[in-house]
Amino acid sequence: MTKTTPFAPIPAAPPTATGLAHHAERMRARLADFWGKPVRGVPLGMDLFQAMYITMTGEDPTDDTLSAYLAQCANFAAAYRTSDVWVAPHSMAARIAEHPFVNSDSVVAGNLEDAAPARDGLVYFPTPISLDDLHPLYGTAWHMEGTGDELVLDVETITATRLIPTRLPPRLAASAELPRGPYCPNRVITLHEGMLGGYSNYRLFGAPDPASSLAILLAFWDLRRTADAPDALTTPDEDVVSVPQNDSTGAKPTGRSRKNKRSNRTVRKRRIRIIREPVHAQAPSDPARAATDDSGPKWKDDTLRWEVSARYQNRCPNPRQHRAIIEAGGECKPIRVPVQAHVNGPRGRDVDPRRTVRIVPHRSGTRS
Repeated sequence: MTKTTPFAPIPAAPPTATGLAHHAERMRARLADFWGKPVRGVPLGMDLFQAMYITMTGEDPTDDTLSAYLAQCANFAAAYRTSDVWVAPHSMAARIAEHPFVNSDSVVAGNLEDAAPARDGLVYFPTPISLDDLHPLYGTAWHMEGTGDELVLDVETITATRLIPTRLPPRLAASAELPRGPYCPNRVITLHEGMLGGYSNYRLFGAPDPASSLAILLAFWDLRRTADAPDALTTPDEDVVSVPQNDSTGAKPTGRSRKNKRSNRTVRKRRIRIIREPVHAQAPSDPARAATDDSGPKWKDDTLRWEVSARYQNRCPNPRQHRAIIEAGGECKPIRVPVQAHVNGPRGRDVDPRRTVRIVPHRSGTRS
C-alpha cells in the first residue's frame, strides 16, 4: 500500500480586517499578473486556456483560438487592475452553498447591470465555499463588457492552485503552467444574450458547471445587496480598509534620475470592502425560506438579560477566525484576558436578578 502525502493547507490570512484586506489585494494582484504579465512572451493564463481547451476537445487549439484567448487574457488582466474587491465574512460560504439560486434547477439572471455591485469585481472567501466533491472555492470574479443587449459577463471561480493538477490527465497536469501563488482560476464561463458558454471540461478541474458558477455569483450579489448606491464608499453593512496596492506591472526603474525619484514616490492605496459578519441576512428573494431559516442565533421571547461580573477568563485570541485558522493548520493558544462587568442577552429587555454568570479562570462560565 502506498502512502499519500496530504496537501499543505493554504496559509490562513491574518485574522484582522486589515490582514484580510491585504490577503484579498494580493489575490487580485497575482491574478492580474497571471492573466496579463508576459512570461517568455505570453502570460501564464494562455497556458491555462490551452489546458482547458484540450480537456474539452481533446485537440490543440488553432491559431484563431489562440488569438481569441490572448485577447481574453488582456481583457481579464485589465479588469482585475480596476476591480472592486470584497472580503466576505466566514459564514457567507455556507449561506451561498444553501442559497436558492445554487440549489435550483434554473436561475433567472434578470438585469445584470442593475444587480452587479460593480462592472468588474472580485470577492475573497476566507472560509471557502464547499460544494459536494468539488474543489473548495476561495473566490469568484466577474468582468462585464458592453451594455444592454451587447452585455457580456465573464465569471471565474477560484480555487487552490495545488488542487488544479489532481484531476487532470497526468501528461496535461505535468505540462500545464499555473500561477506561483496559492490561488488559480479553475473555471471560466461567459454569458451573452442568455447563452452560457464554458472553456473547459469543468469536472477535470473540480469546478462547478456553468449554471452553478453563475448561480454562485448571483447568490453573492443577492446576499451582499445593500440599500445604498453600488458606488458608495461606505455602507452600513461594510467597512472600507485602504491597503497599499500590489502592482508589479509597468516599466522597471532604470538610470540614476529614476533611482533618485523612487524614495519620493507616493504609495498607491486600494480600497478593500470588508462585509460585516452578522449583516448578510437570508436573501430577500425568498421570504418563505428566510422565515424558516434557523441557522442564526434566535432568542426566545421570554429570555431576559443577565449580569456578568468582572473576572478573568482563558479565551481564544481570534474568536471570529478560530475555525478558519484551525482548518488551515494553525493554532490558537488561549490567553488570559480580563473581562469587564457587562450584561448579556437580547437588547432592550429587562435584567433578570436571579440569573448571574460568574467567570472563573481556567474554567468555562458557571451559572448560579
